[in-house]
Amino acid sequence: MALLALILMATTALPAAAAGDLPTNGSAAPAGATGSAAAQTAQTAQTAQTAQTAEMLEEAQALRARAEAIHSEADARYAAAQETCYQKFLVNACLDDAKKEWTRANLEARPLEQRARDLEREHRRAEVAAKEAQRALDAERRAVEQREQAERYRAEEALRAAARERKQSNKEAQAEAGRRKTEAEEAARRERAAERAKRDAERAAKAK
Repeated sequence: MALLALILMATTALPAAAAGDLPTNGSAAPAGATGSAAAQTAQTAQTAQTAQTAEMLEEAQALRARAEAIHSEADARYAAAQETCYQKFLVNACLDDAKKEWTRANLEARPLEQRARDLEREHRRAEVAAKEAQRALDAERRAVEQREQAERYRAEEALRAAARERKQSNKEAQAEAGRRKTEAEEAARRERAAERAKRDAERAAKAK
């Protein structure tokens, strides 16, 4: 019962642990850290519960075997007593005594059978709890995988965005460098043209 309660407690804690994994302030958090710890606790409890329920079933089977042996032995003694009674003078009284002894012997088996039924019921309840716990563990594993995939996608997207930003920045830097080069070339061209014009004017003045 204690292990069954532990499984149920650990299973209940899984959704809360999964929610606790998500960062609330934009900061990164280790994927599945808390949830994995809760899942491990539940898995450990489930393993222990599985071993205990197997012992329950074995004990129930042993009790039923003992009860069946008591019934078989009582039936055999009753059959033998009946044969003996028919050889006696007070047949009915002998048969009544044999019947009482048969009933008493069979009553001895009832506590064993009741205990076996209790163990079997507990075993069935534990099996249901174990299946529910396994489903919760599987769901938690899937949630952890999904969170890890989402975090990997966000990281990859951040890298792609940074690469796009660098590419755009480089493109703008190249465009600015080209613009400056063009301006410099244009300024040099104008300067050369002004010098030629100046020289031409000087030659013209001298020619007069």
